[in-house]
Amino acid sequence: MQFERTRLHRYTFLVLFAAAMYAFWRTIEPIWVPLFMGLIIAVGAHPAHKQLLHKLGGKKPGLAAAIITGWVMVCVLALMAFLIFVVGHRIIVIAQDIATRYQNRGAVGLLGKDVTQLLLRMGLRPDNIQQRVADAADAVASLLDHGATGLVAGLFSAIFIFIFTAMTSYYLLREGTDGTWWLVEMLPLPNGQVEEIVNDVRDVTRAMLMSSGVMSLYQAITAGIGYWIIGIDSPLVWASLTGIASVLPALGTALVWFPIGLVMMVTGHLYRGIGVILWGGWVVVFVADYLLSTKLVGTKIKMNDLLVFVAIFGGIEAFGILGLVLGPIAVAVLLSLLRIYQREYRPEGPVRAADPTAPDP
Repeated sequence: MQFERTRLHRYTFLVLFAAAMYAFWRTIEPIWVPLFMGLIIAVGAHPAHKQLLHKLGGKKPGLAAAIITGWVMVCVLALMAFLIFVVGHRIIVIAQDIATRYQNRGAVGLLGKDVTQLLLRMGLRPDNIQQRVADAADAVASLLDHGATGLVAGLFSAIFIFIFTAMTSYYLLREGTDGTWWLVEMLPLPNGQVEEIVNDVRDVTRAMLMSSGVMSLYQAITAGIGYWIIGIDSPLVWASLTGIASVLPALGTALVWFPIGLVMMVTGHLYRGIGVILWGGWVVVFVADYLLSTKLVGTKIKMNDLLVFVAIFGGIEAFGILGLVLGPIAVAVLLSLLRIYQREYRPEGPVRAADPTAPDP
């Protein structure tokens, strides 16, 4: 009878626990993005928080967490202001200039003689094509100019995400290692195994943040050098935007340098436009994505180049821009579990073959 009662207690607990977990997931599902962003900030900023807390004598974790979180949020606001006011204004000016040049000087004045002759040899009428280009540029300029107020108003919809991200980062930083050890002790696995998984998640998060930062800096600098050599107006502005765009999924920096090259080509600077596209494709993208990125990430998250590609691009495809970190975390957790299994639970003992998932030497 006692045995039956114990089983009933266990089943009841499992049912209640499953129901509570489901209700909790439904509760956090609408806000998982700011929660995850806050977690990323907390993990990435933890070393800085630890140093600041040490300088404060270790007695004010809340103050240290508030300072670090506030600094990160100010940087985010500065970035948004740069995109809206500096880059947005520059795009408006370029679009208005294209429309004005076409209205005043026609297709030849807009395209230049080289591009006009090339189009004529291909059997295309520059007037028809460039009328559409000019109309599109005029529409973009008008939309951006008159839509600035709507864009600013639309930012208020992101206030909730911004505030919740800051709150999450603050509380996670304030809890620090105590929260980590609570998780280690709560999960029904040996503490060493949970700690190994937590460390792998921490390492992959910091590796992705570091890699993204280094790649953004590299691509901004190389793009700026290319823009300056080729003679693009405001190379610092476009270089900064290129660095920011490098964290976007799929197209990334091509969202900046390809339109710049295209605009140069259709406004009479054919060879300069081709130069921008070639420089962006080879120096900015190929070297960064296929030579530097995997080397920076793979050794720190204990996986080879193929798995790094799968984790990053598969994560982006599944989760959007957050997949840049979520994908590698998912793969890193799986690899941790597999290595724990083959070391601790595999009936035949540890695998003696070489680990094909390990970083390339």
